[in-house]
Amino acid sequence: MLKKDYFVYLLIVLILFLPWFNSDSDQINFIPEISQEENPFYEINPCKISLFEFFNANKKSLFQDHYFFRPNNDSPINCFGRIAGISVQQKNLETQFIVSVGVNSLVNLLLQGSLWLLIISFVKKRNLVKKSNFLFHEIAIVSTTYLLTYSIYAQQRFYGTNIYLLDLSKTSSYVLIFLIFLFLTKNLIEVYIARSSKLINMVPFIFLLSGIFSGSNLVLFSFIFLYSGIQALFEKKYNKKIVSTYLVLSFWWLINSNGSFYFNPGKFRGFTNSVYEFNANLYWIVFFLLIVLGVLRELQLCLKYFNLQEFSTYFSISSAAILLTGLIGSNFPSINFLVTYYLGLQRNVVELINPFVFDEFGVKISWRGISPSSETIGEFFGLCLLINLFSILQKSKLDKFNYIGVLSAGIGLYFSDNRTSIFIVFFIISFFFLKANNQVIHIVKKISKKIKIGFLASALVIVYIFLQTDTYKFYSESLLGNSLLYQYDSVFSSYLKLLITSYEEKNLLYYVFGFFSAVGYLLNRAEMWGIFFARYNPTTLELIVGSGPLTLGQLYGEIKIEELSSFLLPHSSLLSYIVYFGLLPTLYGLYKLFSVMKNSKSNIMFLSVSTYIILNIIKNDSLNYFPVFLLYGYLLIIFYKFTFTTERI
Repeated sequence: MLKKDYFVYLLIVLILFLPWFNSDSDQINFIPEISQEENPFYEINPCKISLFEFFNANKKSLFQDHYFFRPNNDSPINCFGRIAGISVQQKNLETQFIVSVGVNSLVNLLLQGSLWLLIISFVKKRNLVKKSNFLFHEIAIVSTTYLLTYSIYAQQRFYGTNIYLLDLSKTSSYVLIFLIFLFLTKNLIEVYIARSSKLINMVPFIFLLSGIFSGSNLVLFSFIFLYSGIQALFEKKYNKKIVSTYLVLSFWWLINSNGSFYFNPGKFRGFTNSVYEFNANLYWIVFFLLIVLGVLRELQLCLKYFNLQEFSTYFSISSAAILLTGLIGSNFPSINFLVTYYLGLQRNVVELINPFVFDEFGVKISWRGISPSSETIGEFFGLCLLINLFSILQKSKLDKFNYIGVLSAGIGLYFSDNRTSIFIVFFIISFFFLKANNQVIHIVKKISKKIKIGFLASALVIVYIFLQTDTYKFYSESLLGNSLLYQYDSVFSSYLKLLITSYEEKNLLYYVFGFFSAVGYLLNRAEMWGIFFARYNPTTLELIVGSGPLTLGQLYGEIKIEELSSFLLPHSSLLSYIVYFGLLPTLYGLYKLFSVMKNSKSNIMFLSVSTYIILNIIKNDSLNYFPVFLLYGYLLIIFYKFTFTTERI
């Protein structure tokens, strides 16, 4: 066993370092230090100098903040780990060097995938989950492999330049891709099954090891749930009504796939459709269904192995690791590149060196660390504080991991400047503090029924008065104003036309949207949500049942709006899922969740976590990231089913 561990360590070291020593500089006598004057040397010698040789010749690039390393995923295989090119630009009177490092999408699948498999293999085996039928097991692996291969075919527009030398219009090209996916899927599933009862408590680590292949729209850990979703279909362990309804909607989504709108996945890679057309929509429809079924099946199999203390410990460790990795990566450009590549991040580690910095208006500049967004990482740190709170209350004491978790998460939450998360966490902790001192119960019992009615009536009167003020009128029209501001020429989206009509006629939609607009203004989302409605151009049926899961291409390609200073996303999972599934299924899903919350009044932990999640996804794109989707799904189901063994909660 010891020799096997040493062999694994050796493989990891080779994967981490060997690729960046790949060189073809035998004919080069001297490698100059990069400067504006010496840049032509690198222009006439592309794919000759290894990354290690570049570091050796440019030692300042290891730590100085005007060097930026970026992967060039469409490089040939022999260019892997070499300097593919360098561009020079001026920004704020400073010369910056953008260093393009050659990598290759096919090699990335093998290299990154092998590293992640080796890392997971270090988790101690705990064969407690019953193994499935051998035949179904093998068929599910092959089916998952086929589906992953089909994803490349369905999104040729995205992969056309990324998969070097392979002609994706030829069937023969997919044989190699299929074999690579088969290798990864087979090994991942075998490694996972032997450790699944342990890994359920290690889910928070997915925020550290995201597992997104460089140059691909794939995340390694989704393979597990695709496989498990297929197994759920074989075993007929699913809600037949919900699946039947989903299939009926799928039929409409596919018929409606009559456009061809490209959407660059960007930081949503691994969990969003890159092109709105039939084949891509078909893949993502199947993908989303299997992911949901897979998550439910894995929780059903492993829920009994959930341990709050162990979960809290891993949450704390991952929180500290995420914070430290972000701080180190932001200060060392070389480590930034390697961390981004080997952790499979959606975006490079933030390049904000000082997480305490404020802008010229005295506003804190948000820090996102290794996360794709500061709000998302703020949500993670906030959850870490809540999980530690539950852990401490259950065992009535603090251990070293609670200290680590609370300290790292507290610092990280401040750095992220996610004020919504800060407020909710503060409120929940205050509630538990008061509850522990019996003050809340005492006050509630003391207030008579008549006083309660009086308070409620007064609150309604205050709300009514506020609704009549000019301030509320300004808030309620802020989204429409921003939508009109970004509306291009005489091009109006169908939803913007509907809003204009509702404001003119003062109908029911006017009041509903006015309230939503006021909320958006208070959450500092007036501009971004206004841009969303300027773009949103659904037919009546698309408004009701959506355009298909994880598909934003139609939204961003159908209606032209005024030029933006940067690419802006909806910044609301609620709006994104209305695009995906329409108003009816989305509102029905929220209704079911609120019903469950109403029937779980005694489960304070579930109510706290679900409230935290709902309030955050209203104002953030969190559910468009696979790690967040997985973690939130786990948290809602686990804490709904989980029962504390202490009377203190």
